[in-house]
Amino acid sequence: MARLKQAKEALQESYDVFNQAVEKKLPALSLSNNDSIKNLLNIVIRRESISVTKKTSFPNKLSADLRKKLADVLLLIDKVDIEIIKENAKSPSIDKVKS
Repeated sequence: MARLKQAKEALQESYDVFNQAVEKKLPALSLSNNDSIKNLLNIVIRRESISVTKKTSFPNKLSADLRKKLADVLLLIDKVDIEIIKENAKSPSIDKVKS
């Protein structure tokens, strides 16, 4: 649960920074509502796609960071910790060590 709380705090910070950088603000962030988080992720992806199509300026780095944090929170809500998966992928497996 500590990791989920930490991820939600990071998401809130990223959300605030993104909203300050864009002209059209995102809808309100409700960290207790999964559908709201999923909807927000779809909106960010859609806005990024539209900006690429129309060749308008868009804070791509902030958008990527926000999408990453939205996805992280959604995965943690589903009890999947991507950081543990990444760490396990980096560590050598026992079979490889024995060889």
